[in-house]
Amino acid sequence: MMAKPPVSHLNAAIGRAAGFLHDRQLPSGELTCFMSTDPTLATDRRPDSSPFPTALIAYSLGFVDSPLARRTIERATRFLVAQMEGPGMWRYWTREHEHHSVIPADLDDVACVSYVLRREGVPFPANEELLLANRDARGRFHTWIVPRLPAPLDPRWWRVALWQWARPARAYHFWKLNECERGDVDGIVNANVLLYLGETQHTRAVVPYLAEILESGTEESCDKWHLNRFTFYYAVARAFREGAPSLAPLRGEIVRRIAERARPDGAIGGTELDTALAACALLAWGEAAPELDRAIEYLLARQMERGEWPATAMYYGGPRKYYGWGSEELTTGFCIEALARYRSACVDGRAP
Repeated sequence: MMAKPPVSHLNAAIGRAAGFLHDRQLPSGELTCFMSTDPTLATDRRPDSSPFPTALIAYSLGFVDSPLARRTIERATRFLVAQMEGPGMWRYWTREHEHHSVIPADLDDVACVSYVLRREGVPFPANEELLLANRDARGRFHTWIVPRLPAPLDPRWWRVALWQWARPARAYHFWKLNECERGDVDGIVNANVLLYLGETQHTRAVVPYLAEILESGTEESCDKWHLNRFTFYYAVARAFREGAPSLAPLRGEIVRRIAERARPDGAIGGTELDTALAACALLAWGEAAPELDRAIEYLLARQMERGEWPATAMYYGGPRKYYGWGSEELTTGFCIEALARYRSACVDGRAP
């Protein structure tokens, strides 16, 4: 049986990673993400300003109990609040981005940002009803908040959705040039909405939808943006952990599929990011598999000099994967979450 890594090694790695994120945080509170045609982000990358990566990293840092992590989270939440529009809405690109006025509000950003702000006790307008007004006939959530039929009755929803009527030409080009449609329903986006809203009579249709995805083996194609099976496993597991108990029957199959992709060197999948996402999923399920210990050892061994882990694309601009987004900061966020949760669950003896 493999010995667990010493607490001192975990503490050191977590401290270095928290220091890296604190030092790399922009004055605005944003944590940088890059856009690139290279999935390794080794070439052709440029900063692409968005609240989404900052929300993901802030969530992960919430598992680290340190003053440095707390300061980074506080600055991140101020940035997220500054990017809010109207009644608790967010778009993928920030106000400063040249394409901000083109892209509509979307539920992935809204759910992930809202969850972090609520967890941190930061007030923002109630937006739950706006999300619930954005469902299809099956009760699943549409990704984009845009005009559609049947028309929701909530006037606040329409004030958000009618953005494109003010700029019809730019809106036309957005839908023409991008790999998305007004009626998109995306699997991981739905899991993130379930994370935020929790399991209720209004969200319960998401659970069988996610189960269908797993049963059909379409984890890597159920979503136009998150084209990675480990992101699916992560999103489902954290939704379960944070308040969707009906997802429990998916646990065994997800754990099995993660274990199948474990490598002899401890990595799971093909990258440090895959490994961290898989480790976080196992921890969220409360799974003490031997693959988890080896994955944590792998992440410890792969940490770089400044406390970061290598960048790789986490999500894409569509199924063709022409553009991907990621950064050292984003990978490091998931790695620090894996190490911190492992330390709590497997070393200190507390529940994950």
